[in-house]
Amino acid sequence: MDAIEEARRCAPSPNVASLLNPVPVLLARIQLAQGDVAAAAGWARHRGLHPDDEPSYPQEPEYLVLARVLLAQERPAEAGALLDRLRTSALAQDRAGSLLEIDALRALALADGGDRAAAVSTLATALELGDRQGRIRVFVDEGPPMRTLLAHLLAARRTDPDCARNVPLDYIGRLVRAFEPDAAPALGLVEPLSRREMEVLRLLAAGRSNQQIADELVVSLNTVKRHVTHILEKLGVANRTEATARARELGLLL
Repeated sequence: MDAIEEARRCAPSPNVASLLNPVPVLLARIQLAQGDVAAAAGWARHRGLHPDDEPSYPQEPEYLVLARVLLAQERPAEAGALLDRLRTSALAQDRAGSLLEIDALRALALADGGDRAAAVSTLATALELGDRQGRIRVFVDEGPPMRTLLAHLLAARRTDPDCARNVPLDYIGRLVRAFEPDAAPALGLVEPLSRREMEVLRLLAAGRSNQQIADELVVSLNTVKRHVTHILEKLGVANRTEATARARELGLLL
């Protein structure tokens, strides 16, 4: 906020198109991130933005914030309709960067509207483009709702091989780790690994045998075997090698 205030003092008039003066848009996004939906909504009203408008390209950043405001106000249908119009314009002008951000928000709007399958499919499309562009923050900056939707995509991918099949798992792993290191295990697993299971997993990845793990942790061999079985089940894999690979993809192992 200090940096935004400094930028606001030296920026052009707020009436200048947001492509040339991003400060008001950035301020509204920070307000949303802080949970001050009323302030961001007030800015949108002051700018004369309405969900039924036909946005022009120079105002696209403003209308993307308006879509976020609508989502925060639990108005996903209006947000979705606005984003569909923004997407049509971006497609016509072949603006890949815009399409990525728009589709990420469309996925959130679909999820908020209760259509999880369509939300996961739309997110997969956005992730394909994000991987090609090497983009991370465009997803992570959407916060907990995007983190939750990414978890749904991972769960769907385990049961449906065709779900997000063109999105590399290492890219998904980078996204998972970028949200919150401590929250990463819960993102890729229906049930997180326990502290002891994480210890066993790290030793597995280091190439230890079950007996070596038992000796190092001072537990019985049967206890280690039980932990290994639970780890394989939770990761959805068949053997130790797959478990190590899967754990690295999910950010459980450095």
